[in-house]
Amino acid sequence: MKTKFTIILGLAALLALSGCNGDSNLSQDSLTSGDGSNLTSTIDELAPQPGEEIYEDKLIYDLGAEAPYNVSVRVELDQEISGVRSGRVRALDTEFAYNEGVLTLAGSFLSQIGSGEKDLELTLADQSLENVPAIFATKVIKTAQEFQDINNNLTGIYVLGNDIDLGTIAYFQPLGYFYDETNINNEYFHGILEGNGHTVSNARVYYASSTTSSEDAYYGDSMFTDPAHQSGNNIGLFQIIGSSGIVRNVHFDSIRVRARTIAGVIAGNNSGLIENCLVTNSKVQMGTHFYDNDCNAGGVVGIVAASGIIRNTVTLMGSGDITLPNTFMDYSDDYVGKVGNGWDHSADPNNTDPWWQFANVDRPLMSYDENGENPVDTGTKEIDSNGSRSNGMYAFAGKTWGLIENSFALGYTITPYESTARLINFTQTHLTSLKPKSGVTDMGSVTNSGTKTMEELQQASLYADYDPNIWEIVDGYDPELQSPIIHFTLAE
Repeated sequence: MKTKFTIILGLAALLALSGCNGDSNLSQDSLTSGDGSNLTSTIDELAPQPGEEIYEDKLIYDLGAEAPYNVSVRVELDQEISGVRSGRVRALDTEFAYNEGVLTLAGSFLSQIGSGEKDLELTLADQSLENVPAIFATKVIKTAQEFQDINNNLTGIYVLGNDIDLGTIAYFQPLGYFYDETNINNEYFHGILEGNGHTVSNARVYYASSTTSSEDAYYGDSMFTDPAHQSGNNIGLFQIIGSSGIVRNVHFDSIRVRARTIAGVIAGNNSGLIENCLVTNSKVQMGTHFYDNDCNAGGVVGIVAASGIIRNTVTLMGSGDITLPNTFMDYSDDYVGKVGNGWDHSADPNNTDPWWQFANVDRPLMSYDENGENPVDTGTKEIDSNGSRSNGMYAFAGKTWGLIENSFALGYTITPYESTARLINFTQTHLTSLKPKSGVTDMGSVTNSGTKTMEELQQASLYADYDPNIWEIVDGYDPELQSPIIHFTLAE
């Protein structure tokens, strides 16, 4: 249930926008662009033309466009505008026009403003000030290749200009580069992806051609071309969203992710902000040589790191969409499908049983000395922060060190290996008692979030804190993002 907005402006309004009523502050003066060249502009040329977009509330400008272009935005004011500026960049009198509630700005002015989320400051006739929010995008993304090319500038400001079908890319390469935890060549996404309610769909994010055997998982057939991705760690559309990275207002649909360890549709690891996102019809598969408390799969992300935040996000992935098909000992299929009793590191230095070391699913709870070392088997089985024995599959996030709030996932029953059936857990938080070397204090916060039935997910009251300008929430229907939500079209 999408909402499309259209402005219908009559002939009088159109004449006003073109300056034909004599009230416009434009003249036949010459405009000067950022490179010093002259752009001859008339009142008619600056006014929005029939069929052009007029943004509502927030202006978007594409700094990656081939040439400067004019942009219009609706702004309700009760007086004329005498000046427009952004920071130290001030518009000439010939670079803006305001008529009938529509502010039009010349590309010669907008193209001089640097990328980022900024306010345009309007000086009114009485010298009072009004602000218009704006996004100056490194690139407005309109094609699958432009989305993949985010990897060329991981600090850029990106806006989706339409729905993006990634099915034209045989195997999508995760955005960002993670080699290992200490590698100086690691590059995370520290930019902004503003989805504007649009959908990203049909990606195949595969670290290996298959996870049915260790031959597939370890000996090649990687679908990734960069060594940073070929290890299969932290895999999603984004490999790692960095601490200053933001992904928001995006519907992710029909995304297929295959990882070795730590996997999610949106990101393997989120250290930044994910907000107002929806995940549907997608699958996450993790084929690994061990189960470890820090190596998990989730519908949205594999890990929410300590600085990571996810809010107002929903996944409708169901039974069979998150799977851990096989557990391997490296380069051997000897332990496929078996339930081990060890973990990935030798907890007992004297224990050399490879099954004990590598094929863990049913891990023993260990106790440690004051330095977090010398683990000793307590004789009981490890349980996660939910009180459950886990095989690494979670409905929303594999492990949460940071914060998840006002977010929901579809709940369903799973049967982990030889264990008994239970409801899949939403996420787990970090417990020092399980992994002291990973963090010396218990961490992770999950508020007003959890697994829900489909009936509960279709109750509007569940989303009381969601912005109705971003979400379409109707009783009896799945939640949807509105697309498009911030631009209007001038009628022919």
